[in-house]
Amino acid sequence: MPRRTVLVAVMALACACSPDGGGPARLVVAAPMTGDMGGEGQGLERSVRMAVEDEAAERGLAPVEVVVLDDKADPFEAAAAARRAVDDPAVFAVIGHMTSGCAIEAARVYAQAPLAMITPSATATQLTFQQDGPGWGGERVIFRLPPSDDVQAAYAADYAVNRLSLRRFVLVHDRTPYGLGLAEAFRGALDRRGGKALGFEPVSRGDKDFAAVVRTITEERPEAVFFGGLYMEAGLLLNQLRAAGWSGTFLSGDGAKNPELFATAGPAVDGAYFSVGGVPVESLPSAADFVARYQQKYAGAVPRTFDHYGYEAARVALDALRKAGGPDRRKVLEAVRGTSRRTMVGNIVFDSKGDTLSGLVTMTKADFAGKKFEVAY
Repeated sequence: MPRRTVLVAVMALACACSPDGGGPARLVVAAPMTGDMGGEGQGLERSVRMAVEDEAAERGLAPVEVVVLDDKADPFEAAAAARRAVDDPAVFAVIGHMTSGCAIEAARVYAQAPLAMITPSATATQLTFQQDGPGWGGERVIFRLPPSDDVQAAYAADYAVNRLSLRRFVLVHDRTPYGLGLAEAFRGALDRRGGKALGFEPVSRGDKDFAAVVRTITEERPEAVFFGGLYMEAGLLLNQLRAAGWSGTFLSGDGAKNPELFATAGPAVDGAYFSVGGVPVESLPSAADFVARYQQKYAGAVPRTFDHYGYEAARVALDALRKAGGPDRRKVLEAVRGTSRRTMVGNIVFDSKGDTLSGLVTMTKADFAGKKFEVAY
């Protein structure tokens, strides 16, 4: 499994040495670094590196090593990466995992350590709720910065019904904890708002041919399709729907709001809607400095959907390390639980499950000509 490290060396004003005193404390970035989701993981890594450097410059934190583990967006690989992180006593926290399926599996490993996991992007409601289940067995170690899927789905359903005046939908999901959970939450919210789901159609990650689902949609003639899943399948499905002559409204969540979507879907994506937790980084005034510094540092690279959350997640972990007086996992965990920070993504405060108390969600609309997502008012 690939592993990359970066060491930020500054004058130590606070002790952040590993438990055996033989080296720096380690902060893990666990995310897909290869495959279709590799760009998202690489963006997260860049953001965490920035956060470590900023924390060192501003607060004089002792050397902290960033260790990157590739979970390949695969739950099995994520669990293996989690075990590797847990087995290293110098690791004091994990930033990740990015996909809900990976986060759900990895969190069960971290709970036994216990090791704090702060995710910038995994929004499945099940992720934090599993900690209350009879089979959990470990401690509550999960912390999430964006609003969960039940919050996002309620907003998206309200927007679709009350702002866009849509009533008849076909829902499609990719069977994953994220995609299925988001579609189920949307269906429930839709029912409460007077909308109607004409179908609830499954596809699978990696599918390329959506002929069966396209046929169902064209036969049902819904006003809108809501897709629960990631950008690759969303783009291919949308492209094939337009090619079949369906001209309705397409909506999805933040898992599909990805720069690569424009290449995958082509002109078919124009006018499609995508909800996102908080405010998109490109439209967030408080993130302007972060965006400018990010682009300067990384040769013009544009922050991705969750990069600003990744940056603030790392700052939360590093602040907890400072408050704990070193990489004592239990002390760091308690410090993360007590987080109350004003950040570019708003005030970060966690409830008893580790969910953010912020319920802010924004709807964006794809502009194919400009290759961008604009806030939809």
